[in-house]
Amino acid sequence: MTTTGPPDTPPSRLARLLAQPLTHFFALGLLLFVAHRLFVGAPRTVVVTPQVKAELSRLYQEMNGRPPTAAELGAELRKWEIDEALSREALRDRLDRDDPGIRTILADKMRMRAAFEVPKREPTDAELDAWLAAHRDLYATAPVYDFEFVAFAKTEPRAQAAREEFERALAQGKDPASLGRPVIGGNLSAEEMRDRVEPELAARIPGLAPGGWQRLETPTNLVLARVKGVGGGLPTRQQLGPRLIADWKRITQQEAVDAILQRTVLDRYRFEEQP
Repeated sequence: MTTTGPPDTPPSRLARLLAQPLTHFFALGLLLFVAHRLFVGAPRTVVVTPQVKAELSRLYQEMNGRPPTAAELGAELRKWEIDEALSREALRDRLDRDDPGIRTILADKMRMRAAFEVPKREPTDAELDAWLAAHRDLYATAPVYDFEFVAFAKTEPRAQAAREEFERALAQGKDPASLGRPVIGGNLSAEEMRDRVEPELAARIPGLAPGGWQRLETPTNLVLARVKGVGGGLPTRQQLGPRLIADWKRITQQEAVDAILQRTVLDRYRFEEQP
C-alpha cells in the first residue's frame, strides 16, 4: 500500500524556490540594479552640481554686467539642462561620428587642456634674438631704395660735357635741384623700380653703394645717379617690439602643446591606411 505525504504548503514551496540557483542569479541582479540606482543614479540622470550653478552665474554676469536674478539663473539652468540632455543623447546615438565640425571642436578642447600645462613666462632678449634669426622670413621685407638720378639724353650735342659739368657742380656741394636739370627720384623696391625707370637703371641702382653720385649709362641716356639710403630688410628686435614678443609666446606655446599631445595622446595611436 502506497502512502503519500501531505500536500506542499506555501512555506515549503517558497523554501524550495529560494534554494534554486536561478533564483539566486536574479536576486543578485536585482540587488546590483538597486545599488547602482542608489549610488550612481538612473542611466539618464543629469546631476546639477553647485559648481554648475556657480559657473552659469559667472557667465551671466560676464555677459550682462550684473549677477542674475533667481528667475534668470533658473532660466539659464533650464537651458543648460536641455543642452546637457541633448548632447548626451547625441553621443548615445553616436551623432558625433563622422562630423568634421564636432571633431574639430573636440580636438581644440584637447589642445586647450594641454595649453594649461604650459608655463607662462616672458622671453629673454637672447631668446628673442635667436627667434628673430630663425624666423626672419616672418618679418623681413624687400629692400627699399631711396634714390635719385639726372639723365642727359645722348641725342644732345653736349651730353657728355653737360654731365661732367653737372658732376663738378655736385662735387662743389651745390644742390642738384638748382642746376637746371630735372632730378628724378623715388623710394622703391627693386620690383617697383622695374615699372618706373629704364630697365638698365632698374638693374643697376640696387647695386649702388649708398652715398655719392655715380655714372651710369643706358641705351638712350648718360646718367648720374645715387642711392641716398636703403630701407626694409630685417627689422631689429627693438623695432618689432611687442609684435615679436607676442609671436614668440604664441608659437612657442603651440610647439609646447604639440609636444604634450604627442607624448600623452598621439604616441598611443597607430595610423594605418587601407589599400
